[in-house]
Amino acid sequence: MTAVTPASRGQRLRRPTRAEARFALAVLLAINMLNYADRYILPAILPRVQHDLGISDFEAGLLNSAFLLVYGLTTLPLGIWADRTLRKHIVSLCVGLWSLATAVTGLTRNFLQLFITRSILGIGEAGYAPASLSLLGDYFPRAQRGRVLSYWAAATLIGSALGFVLGGLIADTLGWRWAFYVVGLPGLVAAFLAWRMYEPARGTFEEGGTQEGSAAASPTVVAEGHASLSGDFWRQAGTILGIPTYWVLLGALICSFFTIGGTSAWLPTYLFLDFHLKLSQAGLLAGALLVGSGLVGTVVGGWLADRAQRRFAQGRLLVATVGFLVGAPLASLALLFHQLPFFVATLFLAGVALNFCTGPLNAVIQDVVLPEIRATALGLALLLAHLLGDASAPALIGLLKEHSSLHLALLSTAPTTLLLAGLICLVGLRTVARDMQRMQHTLEERANRRQMSGE
Repeated sequence: MTAVTPASRGQRLRRPTRAEARFALAVLLAINMLNYADRYILPAILPRVQHDLGISDFEAGLLNSAFLLVYGLTTLPLGIWADRTLRKHIVSLCVGLWSLATAVTGLTRNFLQLFITRSILGIGEAGYAPASLSLLGDYFPRAQRGRVLSYWAAATLIGSALGFVLGGLIADTLGWRWAFYVVGLPGLVAAFLAWRMYEPARGTFEEGGTQEGSAAASPTVVAEGHASLSGDFWRQAGTILGIPTYWVLLGALICSFFTIGGTSAWLPTYLFLDFHLKLSQAGLLAGALLVGSGLVGTVVGGWLADRAQRRFAQGRLLVATVGFLVGAPLASLALLFHQLPFFVATLFLAGVALNFCTGPLNAVIQDVVLPEIRATALGLALLLAHLLGDASAPALIGLLKEHSSLHLALLSTAPTTLLLAGLICLVGLRTVARDMQRMQHTLEERANRRQMSGE
């Protein structure tokens, strides 16, 4: 089966071998860790930066929002680009860009300079996510996607923890500027490794062949890119937005991103101010909470989602729904505790429940969207999730903090958005099976047309 596109220029791509898939997964996991280490190095040292540069609470929130706003705005066009060209090259280019931006942040002298470098960081990181998620969908069979994407999501949590821990420790010893130097430069090595990955054929595990076959046992495929859509973005967007479950996933992602973005940006400061910890202690505890609850939640959530999916079509979305509805009251309860042990224990459980959604929601997008426009669908989802979710959360919480307290700001936002995410997912349980069947039916019709035409 073949489909020729300008993006591939006739280059014939095959199904990746297991070794190639594992190498790519390792590289993408490492890059994702660096991605979030670069992202969360600033929240870890925010009180010190605010003091040295004279930054207000609202401006501090804007620094996180600026990165996420640019990240969200550029994710969609870079996602479209990922559907037109070799995705590994986009990953490599973007990793190099955001790593340099992080290192340069250590040289800034005022709010405006810091604002600009964090905005550039958002451009680099925006191109990585849609391209890498699309790649992972073509490196592994559909039956393994929930688990693989949960591993990928778990790397974000490890990276977040590294950013928090390294940021606090380095700031207390060498100064906050060195924190940016230390986490920024390793990304250049990762960029070279990404360039060396194998680019798999698009949709290779969707049509024809066996689920577990090697490259030698599978048909040779030409990268599809945008052949079926002629590069028409608006037609693509109409196709994507015509999927009812996609709207549900958008709503759930926006709410979950708001909760994660706002809480992560201000958690070290909350521990520093309300529990009177040192900056290094606050960063270490925030990192431990995030990575511990996140790893358990994403890995267990991915495992439960794949098991549930084998029983019924709504399985993955159901696991995410339960996580949201359980996490909301736990987050509210945690913020009502003023004793550190009770706060940590309850927030850990809330984090586990929340992170049930991470792998399954990305997997459901892959389940209901055609292979050749998945990067665009993921880019559009990330655009809206960042603009309306974690891009707005840090600045809003900072503004609420200036008028009340950080405790009240977090208590009034995190539990509410988690509950709303769960209620939105309940609606999706009625549509996801039908949308999955519709996508598979389209792929089967394509395969039948190719067989009848003798391709």
